[in-house]
Amino acid sequence: MTRILVTGATGTVGTHLVRELRSRGADFRTARGSLAYDLDGIDRVYVCAADGPRKVAHETALIEAAAEAGVERIVKLSALHADPASPLPAHRWHGEIEAALRKSRVPSVVLRPAFFMTNLLMVAEGVARTGLLHAPTAGRRVAMIDVRDVAEVAAIALLDEESAGHTYDLTGPKAITFADVATAMADATARPVRSVDLTEEQARPRFESAGLPGWLAMQLAGVFGLIRAGAFERVTGTVEAVTGHPARDIGEFAREHAAAFTR
Repeated sequence: MTRILVTGATGTVGTHLVRELRSRGADFRTARGSLAYDLDGIDRVYVCAADGPRKVAHETALIEAAAEAGVERIVKLSALHADPASPLPAHRWHGEIEAALRKSRVPSVVLRPAFFMTNLLMVAEGVARTGLLHAPTAGRRVAMIDVRDVAEVAAIALLDEESAGHTYDLTGPKAITFADVATAMADATARPVRSVDLTEEQARPRFESAGLPGWLAMQLAGVFGLIRAGAFERVTGTVEAVTGHPARDIGEFAREHAAAFTR
């Protein structure tokens, strides 16, 4: 049986990946961020270190160790618009790690998800308190994705024999506006929720005063800049093609997290 190492097992996607692998009867073990990975007997590795300035060092060290150990496949959680030349920190880090993965010559699968629906939980308290969903999107659409769909694709990429060599751009089933998101929240909570579209100038102090690390505030502001430029509007059918079922929609996400958006 294929033996799998899962890094980032307590992360946003990793938590659901562990459940997926367990439900499929996979032989796996988890690692939680140490560079001293035990790769003895491991066939395939899921690579996902915590976001932050040390991400590139952590993930490239694991890739190098996996190559030396003769691991047969790496599944790397990346991001849509990953690029080593990106001005956005996380997109640049993912781009650098993807380059290191190609250089390693280990057979790999790269997962590039779009905007996570779980990002909406960052503003859940404000929505619950005011009934307003603030975002600087200029009314543009976003093909946001449920992290459970990302995790299911990751599990399949780790277990099947067909995925090696693929780069999967992962999106939700349709591109939606934040007004659509507000409607889904209102339907799920049975209370009014209204979308308020901020300008970039109005949004900047919100990012700067949120108590976030500097790189994360820069990343979030940059992601909304990409949204305003239409960079997250493209919809792919990859989730359905890989899993056999349509990607989850915003209505399902809002219903399952209704309590977070309610006082």
